[in-house]
Amino acid sequence: MQKVGMLAIGLALALGFWALVSTNATAQINSDDPRIALADQCDPETFPAGLCVATPHTGAVTFADFGALLFSPLIATVVGHPAWRFEPSFVELKSGHTLRVTNSGGENHTFTEVAAFGGGFVPALNGVGVAGKVPLTPAAACTPPPGTVIVGPGSTMSITGLPSGVHSFQCCIHPWMRAVVTVQ
Repeated sequence: MQKVGMLAIGLALALGFWALVSTNATAQINSDDPRIALADQCDPETFPAGLCVATPHTGAVTFADFGALLFSPLIATVVGHPAWRFEPSFVELKSGHTLRVTNSGGENHTFTEVAAFGGGFVPALNGVGVAGKVPLTPAAACTPPPGTVIVGPGSTMSITGLPSGVHSFQCCIHPWMRAVVTVQ
C-alpha cells in the first residue's frame, strides 16, 4: 500500500511540473509581447575573473561542473551545459511585432541569426583541441566582435522587422544555446 501512495505522489508531482512547464512554453506563441531569456547559471565565485558576474539570480553551476558537461561520452561533439539555454527555445511572432531578448544570466551571450546552426567564435567551446571529439564548424554569422552583438548580463535587445518565415538564432559564444522564431 505504501508503494501505491508513493507512486501517486510521484505522479501528482510529475503532472504538476508538466502543467507548469507546458503553460510557460506555450505563453510565447502568438504573444503580443514576445520575449526570450538568455539563461545561464554561472557561479561567479568559481568562474575565471570577468567571465561571470553576480546577478539577482546568480547560479550555482561551478566552472568545473560547466566543463564536465560540455561533452557527452555518447556523441563525438559538443553538447553544452543544459543550464545555458534560450528560454523559450521556440517563439511564434506576429508580423510587425518586436521580440525582446534579455540576458538573465551572469555571462555575456549573443543572439545571432544564422542560416544554419553551427559552432561559435570561442574555439574551446566548439571542441577544438579536445581529444576524441569532432569540433563544431562555426556558423557563418558567428564572427568575433565587432561582427556579432554581445548582450551583457541584465541587458535587453530588441529584434524588429523580421520577415515572415522561420528564423534560427544561436549564441555565438555558447553555440548549444539555440532558438527558432517563426514570423507569421
